[in-house]
Amino acid sequence: MGIYEALIKVFFKIGLFGFGGGYAIIALIRYLVVLEEKWLNDLEFIDVVAISQVTPGPIAINAATFIGYKMGGILGSLLATLSSVLAPFILVLFASYFVHKINQEKVKTYLTLLSPLTFSLIVAGTYSILKSSVLDFWGTVIFILSFILGYKYKWSLTKTLLFTGLLGEILYFLIK
Repeated sequence: MGIYEALIKVFFKIGLFGFGGGYAIIALIRYLVVLEEKWLNDLEFIDVVAISQVTPGPIAINAATFIGYKMGGILGSLLATLSSVLAPFILVLFASYFVHKINQEKVKTYLTLLSPLTFSLIVAGTYSILKSSVLDFWGTVIFILSFILGYKYKWSLTKTLLFTGLLGEILYFLIK
């Protein structure tokens, strides 16, 4: 199978099975792109997630665009992006046709039952990124410090990222 077919298959699968929002889908993307296909390593994947968060749009679509471009250039980027939205588009189109015929209470119950699953997917994504990004003692210290600055001292995300990024550069420069 060529790269274009593989991109279509992987990102269609991500679009089909990745529900619950951007952070919930990270574990699935990592599993398929890093562990199964081996298109990226863990550090490259963390970079893709970071870039996907700071660019406008959903994380999954941005990740599809970046990974598709890395693997297959502009055509790969286009195919991966379109494949990631095709399955949800078809599902929503299909559901919208039948939504007026479905008992609304059953829909509410179904969505309520999905909430714990979505939370579990977010935890799995966070764990997979944390496991591959906090690699040593100083990384752990910076990670804990970023939480303290954000939650206890209410620093903005931008201020926290700039400070801990600068601190990390200084610490790793002094260590090496």
